[in-house]
Amino acid sequence: MTGGVLTGGVRRMLSRVAGAAALALVALAALSGCSVPGNASHGVGPRFSLSSDPSPVWQPVGIRMLALPPGEHVTVTATVTSGAVWTSRAVYAVPPDGEVDLATQAPLSAAFHGADGMGLFWSLANSAGTQATSDETWGESGMAVALSALIDGRRVAHTTVHRTGLASAAPSRAVFDDGISGDFFEPKTSSAGLRPAVIVFDGTDSGTPTGVLAASEIAALGYPALALSAFGSAGQVDLTHVFPAERFASALSWLRAQPGVDPERILTFGTSRGAQLALWTAVAYSDTVYGAIAPAGTTGLICNSPVPNPSVTINGSWVPCNSGTRTVNAAAVLDLSGIRGPLVLGCAGHDEQLDNGCAWLAAGAKARGQHPGDTMLVAPDATHLFYVPPYTPLYLPGAPYAQATENARVRLWTAIAATLRASREG
Repeated sequence: MTGGVLTGGVRRMLSRVAGAAALALVALAALSGCSVPGNASHGVGPRFSLSSDPSPVWQPVGIRMLALPPGEHVTVTATVTSGAVWTSRAVYAVPPDGEVDLATQAPLSAAFHGADGMGLFWSLANSAGTQATSDETWGESGMAVALSALIDGRRVAHTTVHRTGLASAAPSRAVFDDGISGDFFEPKTSSAGLRPAVIVFDGTDSGTPTGVLAASEIAALGYPALALSAFGSAGQVDLTHVFPAERFASALSWLRAQPGVDPERILTFGTSRGAQLALWTAVAYSDTVYGAIAPAGTTGLICNSPVPNPSVTINGSWVPCNSGTRTVNAAAVLDLSGIRGPLVLGCAGHDEQLDNGCAWLAAGAKARGQHPGDTMLVAPDATHLFYVPPYTPLYLPGAPYAQATENARVRLWTAIAATLRASREG
């Protein structure tokens, strides 16, 4: 260098140094899973690709890994920190094109079998092995799922999947009006024209607040939902669990009067012990109730026990009911043929609460007869809580029934979404 002027040799040396530095930056980016600044649109090195981010907790998200070294094994881990630390992992063989799509490629090793794009999400587990039981954590609130990809123990890519909670898409307000109590969930999304609406029987599943969760999910799908406290509000619950029909009549009138609700397209929704209430009200009020969704329960009205008590009353008088769930015959089943619109029923082959649930479904289907738009879902290897919304570990059983129960959840909620959509279009 003379008088601040670079010689040709020095310029060539500095050029080589700059090139080496750039290559080092690319290599570092490949190991970290990040793109070199300025190349974000093209991507450099191993990395995750998400179909959308953020994504709603009630929908699947597409996850792919790109630019992986072919022939290697890549371990993908998922981590959620919410009170406890929840983790899951799966190992995949990297194909010749270097791309792994979680939705289409089966893992070599994982807590689930076969290709499952959301397997890392619903198989999340904590170190204590306890069940996920917080619907606030696994549904209502948003969450961040940290994903890492490792090859030979070295992290080569990482990203965070942001999941939007139900509360942001379906805000609720308490309803105390005309003898009813509950929570009304109204979709945030605007829509031209009237929409079907759903009365969800809440408080019928002991210890699991699945009624409110279902109402949130339905509203997130775009349909107003009233989570009706079936046996009274908190602190005033009728411990006999007798349901007065007048409470439903008031709820029905209230919901039909809400802005944007199609008064001719009201459906009932009940699970477990609430399934019989959803079916009975759809039959008894068939002139104003359009259809019913009633998985994991009986298709007949069962008297309350251990001391025989009515399940439903009209003006204080008993509605005839069956003593126990063991006897399944035509006389015990409700006349489901009178329901005008669609009917969604479901049963689990390993239902620990209603072990003859599929017999009740079969008897109900026979009483119903052929009807366009109906869904009769039989999940032979699932357990009772197959009606909880999918894609999280909430209330999932342990092995060997976890994946079958999750698969049944996906099938059921896909059918529910299709039923509501068809009810609006029909």
